[in-house]
Parts: sequence; C-alpha cells; structure tokens
Amino acid sequence: MNDDSLGMTHSWDAAGILSIVFDRPGERVNLLTPEILQELSRLLRQARGHPDLRGVLFKSSKPGMFIAGMDVERIAAVRDSREGAEAARFGQSVFQQLADLERPSVCAIGGTCLGGGTELALACAFRVAADAPEVRIGLPEVKLGIIPGFGGTQRLPRLVGLAGALDLILTGRSLDARAAKKVGLVDEVVPAAYLEREGAGLLARAIAEGWPRAGVVSRSRPWTGQALEGIGPLRRAVLGQARRRAAAKADPRDYPAPSKAIEAIESAFALPPAAGLDHEARLVGELIANATTKNLIWLFRTQAALKSRRALAQAAPRRIRRIAVIGAGIMGGGIAQIAAQQDIPVRLKDLQPEAILSALRTARALWSSQLRRRRITPREVMQKMACIAPTLDDTGVRHVDLVIEAVVENLEVKQRVLADLERRLDERAVFASNTSSLPISDIAARALYPERVVGMHFFNPVHRMPLIEVIAGRRSSPEAIATVQELAIRLGKVPVVVKDGPGFLVNRILTFYVNEALHLLAEGVQIEAADRAMRGFGMPVGPFELLDEVGLDTARHVGGVLEAGLGQRAGGPDVLGTLVDAGRLGKKNGRGFYRYRRGRRAGADGAITGLLGAPPVRELPPETLQERMVLALVNEAARCLEERVVREAGDVDLAMVLGTGFPPFRGGPLRHADSVGIPIVADRLSRLAAAHGERFRPAAAFEEMVRGRRRYYPEGGEA
Repeated sequence: MNDDSLGMTHSWDAAGILSIVFDRPGERVNLLTPEILQELSRLLRQARGHPDLRGVLFKSSKPGMFIAGMDVERIAAVRDSREGAEAARFGQSVFQQLADLERPSVCAIGGTCLGGGTELALACAFRVAADAPEVRIGLPEVKLGIIPGFGGTQRLPRLVGLAGALDLILTGRSLDARAAKKVGLVDEVVPAAYLEREGAGLLARAIAEGWPRAGVVSRSRPWTGQALEGIGPLRRAVLGQARRRAAAKADPRDYPAPSKAIEAIESAFALPPAAGLDHEARLVGELIANATTKNLIWLFRTQAALKSRRALAQAAPRRIRRIAVIGAGIMGGGIAQIAAQQDIPVRLKDLQPEAILSALRTARALWSSQLRRRRITPREVMQKMACIAPTLDDTGVRHVDLVIEAVVENLEVKQRVLADLERRLDERAVFASNTSSLPISDIAARALYPERVVGMHFFNPVHRMPLIEVIAGRRSSPEAIATVQELAIRLGKVPVVVKDGPGFLVNRILTFYVNEALHLLAEGVQIEAADRAMRGFGMPVGPFELLDEVGLDTARHVGGVLEAGLGQRAGGPDVLGTLVDAGRLGKKNGRGFYRYRRGRRAGADGAITGLLGAPPVRELPPETLQERMVLALVNEAARCLEERVVREAGDVDLAMVLGTGFPPFRGGPLRHADSVGIPIVADRLSRLAAAHGERFRPAAAFEEMVRGRRRYYPEGGEA
C-alpha cells in the first residue's frame, strides 16, 4: 500500500534503500496520526523481513517542514489515563521497531521537526539537517502539559546527555540545525539544496562501513557530562536542582508536567530501556487527562483556530508591502521592530529626533540579544535595521499600504494625526490606531474615509506579548479589518476581533479586577497581601504590581474612559487619582504602590496608607481576596460576551490568557467559571453583591445559564 491520503508514501530503489516520504495532502504541515503510525509499523515489519533491505531514509516533500508533531486533535480526544498510556505505548512500539532495525536509518530534516517528529528522528541511527532558517528541532510537549511519549525522554538523554535533555525537554524550546549539531542532536548540517543527497550519502557510508560499527560519524561528549550521568550522587544532585528550578518557575500542583518529565528522564539512567519506556508511557497517561493539560491543549487549538478564522473574513485583505508607524515611543518603536523582524519595510516617524534614536537603539538591542543567542547572524541584524527608515516628516507615506498610529493616548491628538495623514495616503491604505481604550468610532468621527480606520491594540512589551486586539469601529470596512488581522498574523501575533467600545475587551475586564483590588486597599487590606494572594491563584503578578508596571497615570486614564462609558459600576475608589496627584506614576518614576531602586521593586511603600487616610489594617484569608478579585473579573468577562464584544467564549478566554497572563492552566475566566460551576459562581456573586454593592450583581447570562443548566463549554471542555 502506498496511500497518499495518509500523508506518507514510500518507495524502494535499486540499491535496496526504502525511502519514506511525509507529505500531508492539502495541508501546510505534516502531522503524525494513529493511522500513519499503523502504516509505518506495517512498513517496518515488511522491511525487517525484506532480504534486499540495506537502509531506510526518512524525508518530507513539504518545503520548510518535516513533521510538526502528533496531531493535537487526537491528543485532545484522549479521555482517560489508560487510553493515554496505551496510545503512548503504541507510538513507542512503532519507533522501537525503527530503532531495532538491523539496517541503518537516516532522517533528513529540512524544516520544522517537533514533538513526535523529533522522537522519530531520535529512533533513527543518524540525523542530518538542512542549514536553513526553517529548521527547528525540539520537544515542546511540556508546553501542552504533557511529556514526550514516544521514547523522547529515554532516547534524548542517552544521545545529548542529562543536562542537555533537561534543558530541551523542560523548556520545550527548539534548536536550529547548527545548535542541534552542537549539542549532538543531529550528526550533520548541510546546505538545504543538498539535504536529500547528503542524507543518502550518509546512509551509503553507514552501509559501506558495516554499521553499527563506530566511525560513521563522530559523536563525543565532554567527560564531565558522562560523569554526571554515571555517578549516582552527582546525577541525583543535578536532578534535584532541576526539580527545585522547575518548582520555583511554576507550582507543580498547577503545572505537573515538568516534574513528571524529570522523573521520566531520571528513569533513562536508572532503568533498563524497556522499563524506562514503560515508565514514560505511564507518566504520559497520568498527565494527558489532567485538567491543566486539557486547558493548555485547548488554548493551543484555539490560537490555531483564531489564526485560521481569517479565512472566514467578509473581504480579502489588502496586500501589505510596506507600512508606516507614527510615533516612536515605547509602543511605536516596538511595533516598528517587530515589523522589521518580519522583513517588512517600515517608515518610523516622530517629531522628536531623540525618540527615533531611542527606538532604533532599542531595536538594535533586541536583535543583538538574538545575535548573542545565535538565533540571527550579523548580516541579518544589518538587513533588519535597514528595514526601519526613520523620518521627521511625511516623506514616502503615500507609498505605504497601512499606517499604524501610536501617538499619545489623547482623542484630539489622534484625530489630528488622522486628519493630517489621510489626504496623503493611497486611496486603499488602512489607518490603524494603536489605542488601549479610546473608541475607534470616536477617532474616526471626523475622518474623510472612516471605513478605512480600524483599531490595532498592541500590548506592552510589543516583542513579547502575543495578543493584538483588532477593533472594528462602527464604519470600519471588512477589508480594513481583514487587512489588520492578516498583518497581525504575519507579525507572529494572535488577533482577536472585538467590537468598539470603552476599554474594548482586555482592559475593560482588567479594570474591574484592578478596581476590586483598590476597594480592598481602601478597606485596609495590605498591598503585598493582595498581590501575594493573586500570585497564589496563578497570575504572573499581583494587581498592584501590575498597576506599577502599566503606570498609575495610564491606569487612571483607562479607568476614567471606562467609567464614562459604562457608568458608576466601572468606577472604583479614587486611589489612583490621589497617588498620581502626589507624583506617583509607578515603576517609570520609581514611586508607586512599591518603592523602586534602579528599576527593581524594593517592597511596598508604607507611605501609601497615610496618603489614603490610614485605614485600619484588615487581614483576610487569601481565598477571600482571590474570590473578590477573580469573580469581579469573571463577571465582567461574562458581560462582555453577553454584549457580543467578541463572538464566542473562546475569544474572551484566549485574550485574557495572552493579554493579562490569566493562569493558562485554568484556561481563561469563563473556562474557570465552568470548572467552579456556574451555579456556584452565580451564588457567590449574589452574596458579594449583598455584602459589597451592585458592582457584584451577577451578569444576566449567569442566571440564564443556571436555569438552563448550561456551561460555556460542552462537557469535556471542548470549544
């Protein structure tokens, strides 16, 4: 059988070489499926008994792609530990057939090789990779809450050593071809044009030299690494240190995969190979049905679906060949840098030469960091810097396809910038405003062409934060919206389309969370107690730490916009106004809720209580603090969906995870509401409303869902 529909074909040549080629029909990526594994198992059984077999060569017909891993839809469909463990054992058995072949095998890696693709490569005798930017090799399973389950935790440590395996598996990071060769993950790096030829050549040398005799390729690791693995106390010390670091990074109760990965890696040295594989499969089974894993996989799938949803847009996007960024501040400079990162020519305009110079220095610093990590070459740094053309005037703006305005968050200023530019722009050019709270319809109110004005809300820091809110104004055209969506994806971001309105989605929901923290502060709850409670819930920083990072003046402005648009329920105690009037702006001027020394937080500022009238200290359990702040956030998230600010619950949850760091292991505020139980959420909100006022009145959706016994997601957590 040579079934193209499976995404895998095979052929024999006259020299007795079995070539197995991956090429999933109609798709951009190759994925492993149970059907492909079954067919591979059948082929390997046939090959093992074939008298003319001399070697096996694996390759892909897709440019820039080998195998991106196991089909995540199949992983998500696993319901219990037994099923997960059995699926892992089946994959292990197929790759063990490959490892046990009495003839050499070579994997020719010409692009993305992740997860199960890397585990297949590890089961081969040799690996050769193309020297091309598309090549990324790694085991990212921990990012989905699981561990490599087809032998990766057993074979990788034996190939690259204990320290290297811990690094790759616990971080889930991927390596380019040269880095992979340096750690011993691949044997040869060759020019991309000669990959197949060199893979076949390596296979021929292995056959000629009587594989498995040594000498086909040079594989040596430092004696220090071998000592770490061979001396029990040293090995246990390294593993213990890895456990402590993993626990410090994320609570094992919330993210169990790293600790299970360490346990599996340890078994690679402590158990015979068969027993180690069995242990790996059992650990995969324990993890795969875990709530954390289900939520992380759901987030991964939702991101992918959101990127593909652009195909459902009502209009085709305009092709973006060059853009302009107006305003070279922190946001504008960051936007110009990520555009240049994707080799998009960008004109960066500001009225102040110092602002442009600062933006260029920041961009170079980011690329220099990549250069130090060998993720980019000096020539590429020069090429990307050349993509940013600084200017103090509107020279060349007529030739751009899209303008991103990133000036000060002031309605009149933004309207003036739009008025100055739109007569100079090409008739189809899109004007995107990077605003965090101002309604796009207001910005476009005086525009000659309001249909081409759309919002494009980046989050700070631009190069790290993956979310972009695409804001559809009342008169924004489908083409303008589709164009901004497409650009966001090209920039490597996740676009969520939201309806125009005060605070849009993320900042609107976040304001209610922050306001509740301010209410608690006004009641006498200590700053550090509130922050500690929310970090314990899983947030990356507490609410007061967040306010200091954002800037108290910025937060005050956003809060004012929300209160003007949504009424009194969006208002909080005037804590921010008091502190800003006292000259406290947060981290940027070293004085906020916390003190800062050389940019580092140095403890809560005791003077705050005096500025606020010294309320009596009130100690509340962390669970009580969490309930008030989290339910304020969850309630507003429900209202946003109720008002159709976004299309579906998944948009709310993904945006809050990517835009605010809402704990990924909880899946987002509405998935969290499902896990707590909608009736319980509605009851607790009603009790809080009785105790603290109308701001906690449950969203109407909760009452309807309780009556209809509905959840945001069907049973089992599917989107």
